[in-house]
Parts: sequence; C-alpha cells; structure tokens
Amino acid sequence: MDFYTIDFETANSLMTSACSIGIVGVKNNKKIFSKHYYINPKQPFDPFNITIHHIDEAMVEDALTFLELWDTIKEYFTNTVVFAHNSMFDFNVLNSLLEYYNIDKPTFKFGCTVKLARKLWTDELTNYRLNTVASYLE
Repeated sequence: MDFYTIDFETANSLMTSACSIGIVGVKNNKKIFSKHYYINPKQPFDPFNITIHHIDEAMVEDALTFLELWDTIKEYFTNTVVFAHNSMFDFNVLNSLLEYYNIDKPTFKFGCTVKLARKLWTDELTNYRLNTVASYLE
C-alpha cells in the first residue's frame, strides 16, 4: 500500500497557526522519504505550545507561510491516501489553512492511526500514543 503520513504542530490554539509539518512517504510498505518543513504562521506563539513541540518564533521567522509552501506539498494530498495519528487535529489544521488561504481542497482518502491501532491491537498495547504504536511496529 502506498500512502503518506502527516503531523502538524501549531503555534497557538488556532488551527490556522501551523508552524511545522512532517511528511513521510511509504511505497510498497517501505519508507521512501521523510520531510520536515517549518511554517511561518505570522501569528504569536503560545508558551504552552512551545513546551510541547519546542518550536518558537525564531525557528520559523525565515520559513515560508503555508500559502507559500502549499505548491511544494500539495502533491501529497492529491488523489492519495494520507494518515495521521489523532487525525482529527491534523486534518482540522489542514482544512482550516486551506480555507484561510482560499486554496481549493484536494481530493484524498484519509485515516487515523490511533483508531486503527485501537481496533487492531486491543490486547497488545498498553496505550495508543504514537511512540507506543511505533515501538510495537518497530
């Protein structure tokens, strides 16, 4: 199966404040790339968010905005399959950014790896955090 995984980080509680995105591509069940982009949200950072992801204003001051980055990453969201861990957050960020910047929403299938893990490994895992699931799958 070919798919992408994504993970957004936000500068504050607003879904339009993405300050980072990680993308991993998988083809024939093998990781083919891993990319990380800082995003300048042009919004203030909340100290609470910084304690979670350790990204601050200085790290994104020269980064592209999401609108500027979109042409580089849109291929990963065009007629593809995309997963995220706790996907409601990541896809809410993506949808909010697309609406904020008036970008046409691409067509792709998506899934949540938390939901998959809960269905697949009910007895094997003590919790469904990303690091626990990743460790279990090696």
